[in-house]
Amino acid sequence: MVIGISGGSASGKTTFTEALVQALEGVETVVLNQDRYFRDWELLPPEKREVERTSNHPRAILWDGLVAQVADLKAGRSICTPIEGTRGYRLQQQTTVEPADLVIVEGHLVFWEARLRDLMDVKIFMEVDDHERVLRRMVRDTQGGRRGLDKAVAWYRRDVIPNYSVYTAPTREFADLIVPYEGDGEKAIEVVVTGIRQILRAD
Repeated sequence: MVIGISGGSASGKTTFTEALVQALEGVETVVLNQDRYFRDWELLPPEKREVERTSNHPRAILWDGLVAQVADLKAGRSICTPIEGTRGYRLQQQTTVEPADLVIVEGHLVFWEARLRDLMDVKIFMEVDDHERVLRRMVRDTQGGRRGLDKAVAWYRRDVIPNYSVYTAPTREFADLIVPYEGDGEKAIEVVVTGIRQILRAD
């Protein structure tokens, strides 16, 4: 079974995914984050690199690799990550990921690619007020001195604002379930866990 979890930047996708995995005790689960499949911008010539660099446009993702690996896991085949062409491939050692009862594919662009959507049995969209997402993003990007506020704001203006409304927000229509921001989302987790267990038992 493959579940997709999407939503805007800082909408709580990763937090929801972690809570879901914890609540699904006894269910073998693999989580694939789309960020593992970001292309390696260092492979581009310097004069093109900064012009092309993005995290919020579909061109940021190596879709062929992501789709192929989700298809392999769904078919019961193991995969190796990271894949060639990603920053991870250059910097990390490859590891084998074994198939599991449940595969969760998480990321703000994962509903954009039709081939990937077609592999998903359930699609969940995290809906959070835009102002709340901006505040979360600024806190996250500046914690621990990772980035100055001016640089965080500049990147948000350059990359997130122009792309979110075009490539992430419209994919809400593909969702089977919309999860609104309401505290810790315990009720939504309970509903999703119950549904997953029923589907897995039926299979």
